[in-house]
Amino acid sequence: MYHRKSKLESLFILALDCLCITISLTLANYIRNGSFFRSDNERMDFGMLLGACLVVFLGMNLLRNINRNMFLRGPLHEMVYIIRNNIFMFAGAAVILYFLNLLDAYSRLALFYFLVLDCALMLAVHQLWKRMLPFLYRRLGETRKLLAVADESFAADLVQDLKGMKDFSYELTGLVLPGQADAHGGAQEAEKSPAGPVASEAKQVSGEEIFGHTQNEAHKAYEQKSFQGIPVISCPDGLVDYCKSASLDEVIIAVSGERKKEILADMEVLAEMGITIHYQIPVPELYGARQKVLSQFGRFYTVTYANRVAPVGQLLLKRLLDICGALAGCVVLFFLTIIMGPLIKLESPGPVFFSQKRVGRNGRIFQMYKFRSMYADAEERKKELMKQNEMNGLMFKMENDPRITRIGRFMRKTSLDEFPQFINILKSDMSLVGTRPPTLDEFAQYSPYHKKRLSFRPGLTGMWQVGGRSDITDFEEIVRLDVEYIDNWSFMLDIKILLKTVLEVFKGSGAK
Repeated sequence: MYHRKSKLESLFILALDCLCITISLTLANYIRNGSFFRSDNERMDFGMLLGACLVVFLGMNLLRNINRNMFLRGPLHEMVYIIRNNIFMFAGAAVILYFLNLLDAYSRLALFYFLVLDCALMLAVHQLWKRMLPFLYRRLGETRKLLAVADESFAADLVQDLKGMKDFSYELTGLVLPGQADAHGGAQEAEKSPAGPVASEAKQVSGEEIFGHTQNEAHKAYEQKSFQGIPVISCPDGLVDYCKSASLDEVIIAVSGERKKEILADMEVLAEMGITIHYQIPVPELYGARQKVLSQFGRFYTVTYANRVAPVGQLLLKRLLDICGALAGCVVLFFLTIIMGPLIKLESPGPVFFSQKRVGRNGRIFQMYKFRSMYADAEERKKELMKQNEMNGLMFKMENDPRITRIGRFMRKTSLDEFPQFINILKSDMSLVGTRPPTLDEFAQYSPYHKKRLSFRPGLTGMWQVGGRSDITDFEEIVRLDVEYIDNWSFMLDIKILLKTVLEVFKGSGAK
């Protein structure tokens, strides 16, 4: 799942600038006159001045996005830029008011107060926004994890450009240097690479061993040294094997010569996993036509391949729906905990809530919460019951599971045990609608195609839960339905699935 960089950041800071203009002009008028408006004429004059300033300011942004490089400017440079923009805005507004014969209606002192207040307020807001935006990306879980794949001819420039982008929607997690750990690769290839003898120290770890690790352990098993402060990922078993177990959203590839042909097969498998690929292509510079419409990472132009390009507006609607639904669900959860908590403990000693590590969007690991519906030793007893698994594939399901308590059976039938997952939705680990998150041991057995079902944030309910969950016993069929959901996703599809889920719950089928 891929979405182009949203323009909402620019629109939001533009709205804040307009608010600064309104507040500054209001305060300047109050400081000068000792009151806001003493007559209808003063109110009319204020409205005309404010309107002229906003029209000119918005026109300046329409002609040229004046906040486009805001994150590249330091405080002093930002102050100079804001003063210049305010002077241009004031000059344009003065021209408009002059032709309307209204310029003499305004106090020169009030206009001076307005310029000073507006410059100071805009500078404070811009600096605060620069500090807040990285925090918001991290808090909302929208940062996209990016892996760079580059050979010695591109590595230094690519890493430098990615680090200097000031794009908080990306997190550069590592660098792969092809050729360091090839089958031929010993120390000689390592000597030729820009990272030095990285490959010669690489730990030979098989794919099976990596799948047994948590993600942090997997990264430690691969990471050997750093290149310009970025961890170098040594892949003794190949790029595909690493990406299959790592938490990654996107990969940018910049290679030259014969490696372009060699890496095409890996790109095909990465696409099958649902990972977005940015493939660097040579783009000539034409001085007569400087504007280019391509994905761009610093000086590198790329073609972007994705299984689904999602509209940003629909993704925002989906997240807003998640937050509203999660808040309502948490209110219900509070009362359910008061009622169900004592009943759970009376039948089986142990905690009220059950938490388990699950694999979420593109391999991220999180703690998923449920009401405990089984006896405390359920996980240990699962191994004994694997022979009675009714699912064909990588999931476990048993109709009369002896590990389930009586109150747990009731909660599962009514789907009450799922309510703690509204906490996961609020934390952005999950969504109301998506694909069900697998356990770590299930994920360890995934093929590249299976991982594609994780290219979307996991959900409380989904396509296969409302499509006859009780009748589906083939894991491959579940994957097919999940991939169908991802490939055809829309906000209205989520609404339809939620409505069908409500009907399923009332019919007593539940949604696990």
